[in-house]
Amino acid sequence: MFSAEVSVKRRSFLQFLAAEAVASPLSQRLASGAGVNQVGVGVSSDPYGATQRAISASGQFPAATIAGKTVMIKPNLVIKQPATSGATTDPQVVRAVVDLCLAANAAEIIVVEGGVGVGANFQPCGYDFFSSYDPRVRLMDFGAESVSFVRVPNGVTYFGLYLPTPAVQPGVVFISVAKLKTHVDTHASLTTKNMFGLASPAAYYVPGKLLGRMDGHIRGIDQAAVDVNLACPISFAVIDGIWGMEGNGPLTGTPINTNVVLAGLNPIAVDRVALDFMQIPQASVPHLAYAYWWGLGPAGTTSVTVLGDSFTPVPFVRADVAPTVWRPYARPNRISASAGGTTTISYTNSTPCNVNVDIISDPDIKPSVTVIRTLQSYAPTAAGLNTIQWDGRDDNGAQVPPGIYLARVMSTAGQGTGYATGWIFVSR
Repeated sequence: MFSAEVSVKRRSFLQFLAAEAVASPLSQRLASGAGVNQVGVGVSSDPYGATQRAISASGQFPAATIAGKTVMIKPNLVIKQPATSGATTDPQVVRAVVDLCLAANAAEIIVVEGGVGVGANFQPCGYDFFSSYDPRVRLMDFGAESVSFVRVPNGVTYFGLYLPTPAVQPGVVFISVAKLKTHVDTHASLTTKNMFGLASPAAYYVPGKLLGRMDGHIRGIDQAAVDVNLACPISFAVIDGIWGMEGNGPLTGTPINTNVVLAGLNPIAVDRVALDFMQIPQASVPHLAYAYWWGLGPAGTTSVTVLGDSFTPVPFVRADVAPTVWRPYARPNRISASAGGTTTISYTNSTPCNVNVDIISDPDIKPSVTVIRTLQSYAPTAAGLNTIQWDGRDDNGAQVPPGIYLARVMSTAGQGTGYATGWIFVSR
């Protein structure tokens, strides 16, 4: 069922921050995050035991926050496969989290997932036992729930998102129980990326595309994933690495048995420790850089205290990922069509590659991608900061109507396509 609030308050974007973030080399942007970030580690072949060891070691499980509240636990059940495939979260890892929530006197505990037209995959992934586990525990398929349009505070690429109505009720405590795996679009799929699964497949379906949430990919999946986290913050994070996945995840990579579980209060800190464990460079995962720039967590692991069991990092085979393009920004980002205004669009790509630059229309309220103007069609482009101009006109030379447009940058080299977008506001 698809329902929505039909209005959203437009908020000014963090233009200066975003511009500086994209214009500066990544190495200059990464600095220690503020606050106390602790990540617990549990090492065992027993998923339940490893999870409890990791959470206990973190010393930050939010029991007081959970008491009397609705807790939603989001595993990664992206495919009908057992946890040993490396693709899905082990149900015993989730059970350990559920038991801690029960002990903390949660009012109810809902294990949630949202399938893309195929259900939530609870049964094939071994989650059916939760149906009769405890009166306070139940399963919920977000794909069968209504959705609400909610504002994204200072969003990276969206002003508002369609999310499951139950997920955005006041007082809900979210726990992300993700998988330790590589990803062909985001380099790694951990706790932050896990929340991208909350976005409504119905709202973000793009006709002719295989992925149910393709609009989020076209906007830049690294940007969109952070927007979901801004709209629906994670209160505690767990990563199941009993069986992880390397190579071309999140579906077709190779299972790898590492017998590790990571846990902590700050999901970005937990993800960054996971990258160190997988020996994936911190600077290679854009959504964690965006999360840092938007104040969600640390820039690396220098400010993170790792507690609990000792472990030896395991070098994961990395996914074949398209070259990274960082969020483009326009100066000025507001132009007048009638006055013949122009803007310069700047973007940064990580390596030399073919780059396409479009102006697109993709309204938040009614997601539907329309290419307005192609400024550059997959031209060979040097690495680093690049610029291109737009005069507020479409491909036919006509002035575009007033509205909000997106500069969309796409990169390709070999397999896959990288996406990033930035706003341009056109007035009369």
